[in-house]
Amino acid sequence: MADDAPKPRICVNYVAGRYLVYDVNDIAYLRTTWHMCGTLFGTLPQAQQQNIFLGLPLELMQEEARLLVDQRVAMIVDDSLAHREAVKALSETDKADILALKTQEQDKLTLANKEESLKRKEAAIENAKASGKWKTKPAKVAEPTPNQAEEGSLFAGGSDKVSEDVGGTGGDELVSTGQRTSPDDGGQRQYIIPMASSAIGSHSLRLPREAEHVPNPPDARYQVYKYLQSLGYFMSPGLRFGCQFVAYPGDPLRFHSHFLVKSLQWDEELSILDLVGGGRLGTGVKKAWMMAGLEQADTAGANADELEDPGVRTFCIEWAGFG
Repeated sequence: MADDAPKPRICVNYVAGRYLVYDVNDIAYLRTTWHMCGTLFGTLPQAQQQNIFLGLPLELMQEEARLLVDQRVAMIVDDSLAHREAVKALSETDKADILALKTQEQDKLTLANKEESLKRKEAAIENAKASGKWKTKPAKVAEPTPNQAEEGSLFAGGSDKVSEDVGGTGGDELVSTGQRTSPDDGGQRQYIIPMASSAIGSHSLRLPREAEHVPNPPDARYQVYKYLQSLGYFMSPGLRFGCQFVAYPGDPLRFHSHFLVKSLQWDEELSILDLVGGGRLGTGVKKAWMMAGLEQADTAGANADELEDPGVRTFCIEWAGFG
């Protein structure tokens, strides 16, 4: 699999102790080639509490990030440092491209809002006609105030005004905050402007420098993950099942998971309550409880190669008598 690694390597952004992937093409490649699904946790600014249909970025486990680095498929990038370096390296051409892209996105949003407003108006008229409440003589429309006229020009068709604001002195404010305050309102009203950071991320402006930080998960846990992943299993976090990994025989969108995996040291003591509870839990959710760890070689009878690369042993427990 390492021979199929794309060039340049995938950028895994290190942000506040988490390993994130933002590029959807990289995410598709990791899923199809390296059996890594990760965890999507991106939400919309207008719906911070949503917990379904999450989007980018994708968070990788430490074991996943470490394996990609070891196989030279990805590199860890310190997101904060890379962003600062990219901003410093911006040329005037880059800045002009950013502002032009933001203007284009705002024009699309303005047009979409205008079309949606017209559709709602037409639907309201049709409903009024169907219910017999439609007035043949239109009601008198009050003249808009200067503030209302400016607001209408901004959202109902004011692409030129938005372009002037984005291309003028307010452009820097838009890049940093994504908001615009109308001066005629005394600074009380804010208009949300869509940010273009997803399309012009720091990694697209300048090739980021690889961070010295390398994921360092516990050795036994990493070796167990690496062993099962090499057998073709898709691994996902197992916190909700009280284990470390959940192993799927194929893509989780098509297969039910088979194992609840817990890594242990070879001579680590295991409580009988944990053994019974894990076995009952795994069987109750139609999975097998798997204990795995690095095999401890006998120093008296093993050769040097076996000592340097001990194998992974797995034991599965299934509780009998469950329906």
